[in-house]
Amino acid sequence: MRTLTRHEKKLTFFLVAAVAVGFHLIVLKLVLDLDRGHRRSLTQTQEELLEARGWIEQREVWNPRAAWLEKNFLPAPTDNPAPALQKAAQSAAQGAGLKIDEQDLRPPRNGNWSRLYANKMRLSGSLEQFLKWLVAVYQPRQGIAVTALTLKIGPEPPKMVGEAEVGQFFKPNNP
Repeated sequence: MRTLTRHEKKLTFFLVAAVAVGFHLIVLKLVLDLDRGHRRSLTQTQEELLEARGWIEQREVWNPRAAWLEKNFLPAPTDNPAPALQKAAQSAAQGAGLKIDEQDLRPPRNGNWSRLYANKMRLSGSLEQFLKWLVAVYQPRQGIAVTALTLKIGPEPPKMVGEAEVGQFFKPNNP
């Protein structure tokens, strides 16, 4: 094997240096990506901790509300309560003087903490009639509330057209 010339030794040194620099850049990029991931995780954990502290501070406000729900939240009946809800919403609308353009019973929606039966309605009438209807239909002791409401000015300006969803909440049957 022959010995390297001075020029070849310089080129070999630069090649080894370039490979070392390239290796260090790759390692540096991996370390920075890892650090960025840790910082993101730390920021998310700090936000979760801040939210948890906020909920702990609000515990005194929410405990009486939770007790009220536990006391008044009715269990889901074995028969379908949607027709009774629909009749109650209809009679409240007729009592307020609203015209029912169309209505549709929604399928029951299950959540972790509640089961919702709902009736979607399209109504028309004056703003005063809508307000009377809202007051008549809202019955928290029975778990009945207006879960969605959209009002628009109708074709005749004092008249309004609205879409509303009246829902009744129950405790879910799952254990």
